[in-house]
Amino acid sequence: MLVGQIRKTNTVAAIKQAFISLLGSKGLQAMNVSDITRQAQVGRGTFYTHFQDKKALLLEVENDLLQQLHSDLDQMMPDAVSWFLNDQQHLQPAPFLLETLKSFYHNHVVVAQLFSEQGDPYFLGKVRRVIFADLLPLFDHPKQVVPVVGISLEYAREAIIDQVLGLIVYWISKPVPEPPEQILQVIVTVLNHAPASLLIWKAQPEENKK
Repeated sequence: MLVGQIRKTNTVAAIKQAFISLLGSKGLQAMNVSDITRQAQVGRGTFYTHFQDKKALLLEVENDLLQQLHSDLDQMMPDAVSWFLNDQQHLQPAPFLLETLKSFYHNHVVVAQLFSEQGDPYFLGKVRRVIFADLLPLFDHPKQVVPVVGISLEYAREAIIDQVLGLIVYWISKPVPEPPEQILQVIVTVLNHAPASLLIWKAQPEENKK
């Protein structure tokens, strides 16, 4: 890597680190570009060389996390589908959930700050789309799943997804989150009770399990 490229990489990293630090101390709305450049020890001109504004910096920090999460989960989706369809009582840990937890645990400081009241209110929705994008069609397919009597499929689906995400947000926001494997067991236990019992997963034909 050339010297100029190294300098650029180090500068961008310093700006991002300053932004993450200020998320925790001042919050997204209260901080400004001057706060970021002061914390990063760079000039305003240097900041604007790399980012159009604070929002652009926020989006890049989030995209870094989301792209890493997507990469971690990309190979997990076939196992995730199989887990939903074949482990009817959800007794075994889900591989895609463990990868999600590991990704968040590795970046727990910035993830917790983005989830906080001082962070980005839209970040949870972005995370939801990455984690569940490939799984949502399962919930909407009447040949795969049916709701229990008295509740629509869409509400049963939302209850399950919100419960999983709620547990993840609570866990990662703790000052010292437990190891991913430990909180995964909590999620599996909770899923084996309400509101997971709001849905009845149809058994897969034997030929589809191979």
